[in-house]
Amino acid sequence: MSSRRAAHFVPDSDTALVVELDEMSTPVTVDEVADQLISPADPPVETWAAVHERLHRDRLPALDASGDIVFDESQGVVERPPRARAGTQNGVAVASSAASRTAPLTPSRVFLAVLSLALLSAAIFVVITVVV
Repeated sequence: MSSRRAAHFVPDSDTALVVELDEMSTPVTVDEVADQLISPADPPVETWAAVHERLHRDRLPALDASGDIVFDESQGVVERPPRARAGTQNGVAVASSAASRTAPLTPSRVFLAVLSLALLSAAIFVVITVVV
């Protein structure tokens, strides 16, 4: 029964579980991952234990084998490899920073930025001239 309740908290897809791990500051313990997945629901301890067991025995070793994470089973520690954070790993897209999601700087963007500044300057000039 508690394993069915655990299925409610553990994401079905590897992608969703990796996203959950990326929201945490790794390295983290399996305990911390289980806490993250069940919060704020606060289910019975049996459900938490079932989530922990599913992660430790099945899901995290599978993600380790695929290279999406580094999982030390003996220590119960999960870590995201730096290379996985910067791009994609096995189809899981991960952005490393806001800068990686911005559009590239093109001549037309530069022109629009300069034009916007010129219009802003002209508007300020008109306001100052009228007020003074």
